[in-house]
Amino acid sequence: MKKIIPFILLAAVLMICCRQEQKEYKTASKPQEIKDTTIVAGVYHYQFDGFELWTLQDMQRGMSMDLFPKADPQVVKKLVPTGEAESAINAFLVKRGGEYILFDAGLGLDQGGAMLDKLSMLNIKPEEIRTVMLTHFHGDHIGGMLTGGEVTFPNAEVYFSKEEQAAWKRDGRVQRFLDAYEGHVHPFKCAPNIIDGVDAILAPGHTPGHTLYQIGNLLIIGDIIHALALQQTHPEYCPVYDQEPQLAAKTRKEVYDYIQDHKLVVAGMHLPYSGVIEDFHAE
Repeated sequence: MKKIIPFILLAAVLMICCRQEQKEYKTASKPQEIKDTTIVAGVYHYQFDGFELWTLQDMQRGMSMDLFPKADPQVVKKLVPTGEAESAINAFLVKRGGEYILFDAGLGLDQGGAMLDKLSMLNIKPEEIRTVMLTHFHGDHIGGMLTGGEVTFPNAEVYFSKEEQAAWKRDGRVQRFLDAYEGHVHPFKCAPNIIDGVDAILAPGHTPGHTLYQIGNLLIIGDIIHALALQQTHPEYCPVYDQEPQLAAKTRKEVYDYIQDHKLVVAGMHLPYSGVIEDFHAE
């Protein structure tokens, strides 16, 4: 079963102004030493050994089971009886050594994304983001890199896999984003220490250059999971978004094993609620 950790109150006034119904999950203390927290308006905070993590919920929305056309209808009916799994669009912010690293940028303000609003709640300006690391180039991950056609993060260096760049070289939307950040983009071959203390792990199938990032015992899994309620126990089921379904399913199973073997904390761009699972089991 999944265990999702709650978060610290940002400010009493935000609780008054942004009061909304939230689902909270508690978890036993683990060696990861994440402090118990409380959530406010889609921002979640965790303290790790040596760095802090915030979930910035760009949008909360359901994931229709129609997006899993090859899933067994009886399994779907049992696990997702409403026909729609809890899901979200998340970006993640890490603060380490006084500097901020943003992992993915959400849909963008132009498409109704709330990531910039969540940064504002933390009193963080886009100019303060010095590093952006992208899992892949789908619109709900790079849309927030531009606002009104201009760069959102003017002081940021942007990292992504070479395989992902090659796969989208004829896509006009991607090219506009790359052109806007010209001189500040850093395509890489996945390897340990892409930047100090951040490992990049190639996890293809969803897209050719889909990338995971590991910092200590935290693994940011990008779009390995779209519908947790279904895919946690059935990694073989792929949404229509997976460009190479067979490869995506194989990768998903390997990632599940890696998480469990190394007892990693998981942060996912489409995991619901806090977007973070401390004790992940694919039972």
